[in-house]
This record gives sequence, structure tokens and C-alpha cells, in this order.
Amino acid sequence: MYGHWVSNRIGSGWIWASAFSSPLTHIGAFAFLAPLPWILPRRLPSPWKFILGFALSVLTCFPISALLPLIDAWIFAHGNFKFNLGKVLELYVSLVGPGMMLVGGLVAARARSDELRDTFEAEARVAKNRLLQSQIHPHVLFNALNGLAELVHKSPKAAETAIRHLSDLLRRIMRASEYMRLPLGEERKIISDFLALEAIRLGDRLRVIWEWDESLDSIEVPPLLLQPLVENAIKHGIAPSIPGGDLILRARAQDGAIFLEVWNSGAPFRDCEVGRGIGVKNLCSRLSLHFGAEASFSVGPSGQGTLACIQLKAIQVEYLHETSKRPGGR
Repeated sequence: MYGHWVSNRIGSGWIWASAFSSPLTHIGAFAFLAPLPWILPRRLPSPWKFILGFALSVLTCFPISALLPLIDAWIFAHGNFKFNLGKVLELYVSLVGPGMMLVGGLVAARARSDELRDTFEAEARVAKNRLLQSQIHPHVLFNALNGLAELVHKSPKAAETAIRHLSDLLRRIMRASEYMRLPLGEERKIISDFLALEAIRLGDRLRVIWEWDESLDSIEVPPLLLQPLVENAIKHGIAPSIPGGDLILRARAQDGAIFLEVWNSGAPFRDCEVGRGIGVKNLCSRLSLHFGAEASFSVGPSGQGTLACIQLKAIQVEYLHETSKRPGGR
């Protein structure tokens, strides 16, 4: 090659064609063709996966290694460049063939490692999400039973009605726990069941106002996002106040983001109450797990009350579902 170039043949178009085509064919053979024999049997159990992969690699890489110099030979022949094709073939078969097998095996192993890592990470996210959701269920039940204990002595009939509402609430919560995300409309139904239960205990002291954009009900969110905030609003704001208070629930879209808000009047906001409960800590962990930096949570004084706000991007991130079923009716 060097002699051909220094003898003023460098201007030959065939030589330039070889200079561009040879790297492409060699890189393509090593990067794309060599890993295929190892990737195809990856679903087989060991040791058959390795045995079949090795056999396919031998049957594939050695013929390809013999074909590579033939492509260059055809180009060089048109450029009147003389070389010993036999020696080049022998060199390629003895060195390039095994090299392709080795590189192909390493590339396939790396691809398999990445695939397993992604699978394990997805399974870990699912397990963590299930753990976080499992923390909410007994928490909700515990608080609801405390409220029922008050009604048993004050009004047995109201306690009976509250138990039925609690049954409906727990049934809906248990169904929601089967999913990584649910339509926002399902979250609204869970809150409605919870408020029906609290209304029996608090009576006219709890005044609920819905400012809810129902067009957002199809947006998918992790289940039980708002229920802990509604519970805190009643527990720390409305229940301690003798006249009770107003509870405003909002779902709105603005500037490409979804805002889920819980506002309550009643007892004033206190910083020491933020982040101490299981519900709020769990909420922040699940927001981080599902959305990362694409979601935020804030709580603080607002007017004559307290506002808790969850902000999400309107376009939700793709996330693994534990099941493809959709929740049915009651």
C-alpha cells in the first residue's frame, strides 16, 4: 500500500474508495455482526446459551473475516494494486476471526449486563413503591379507627355508618395498591370516601369545597397522593378549631404543569408539624421515586389558612406498571 501511494497513484479513486470503505466494513463487522451470534441464544438456559453462542460465532465470524479482505481486493484490483491475497486471507482468518469472536462476546455480555441492570432497577423501584404504599394503609386505618372510637360512645348509629364508609375506603385503597399509578379521578374517589367518613365525626364543622378540573381526571399519578394532605388538613387545622373550618380541594393545569392543592382554614400553620408525620414523608419519597426533579411539594401559610401543593409536569414520565389491569367499579 505504501509503495502504491508513493508511486504517484494516490490520486486513484479506487484507493480513496478503499480508504473510506475499509474502516466502515471492519467497524460494522466488529460492532454489529460479531455480537449477533452471542445475542440470539441469550434466552436459553446455561450452559446451552454459551455453547450455541460459541458455535454460531465460529460459523459467522470466520466467514466474515475471510470476506472483509475480498471486498478490499475487489477495490484494489480496479486500482491496479498488486498484493498477495492468499497471505491476507490467512492473516484475517487466523487473527481477525478470533478477534471478532472475542469482541462480539464482550459486547454481548455488556449488553446483557445493562439489560439485567435495568431489570433489577425497575424491580427495585416497584418493590420500593410497594413498601411505601404499604406504609400508608395501616396509617390510614389506624387514624380512622381512632375517630371511630370517639363515635362509638357518642353515637352508635353514626359509628355504624362510619364503619360502612371505612369499609368502602379500605376496599378502594386496597385496589389502588395493586397499581403503580392510577388516573387522578380514582384519587378523587378515595378522597371522597375519606371525607364521608370524617364528615360523620366532625359534622357541620367540616365544610368541603371542590375546585376540581375534571378534565384532568385521566392524568396518571401515584395513588394516595392527596389523601395524606387532606388528613393532615383536618387533623392539624380543622379538628382542633372549635368552629371547624373550610377545606378546599383543587386540581388545575397551568403553564404545562399540574397543580394539586389542599387548602384549609382553622388552626394556624406551624412549621414544626411539617415533615413529622408518616404521610408527608411517604409522599415526598414517592414523588421523588416516580418523578425525580419533575415534581415538587410545598406547604405553608396562605391567607387565613394553610396550603399544601403538589406540582407535577403535565407530561408524565414513563414508568413500569405492576399490572396491566384497570381498576373497576366498587
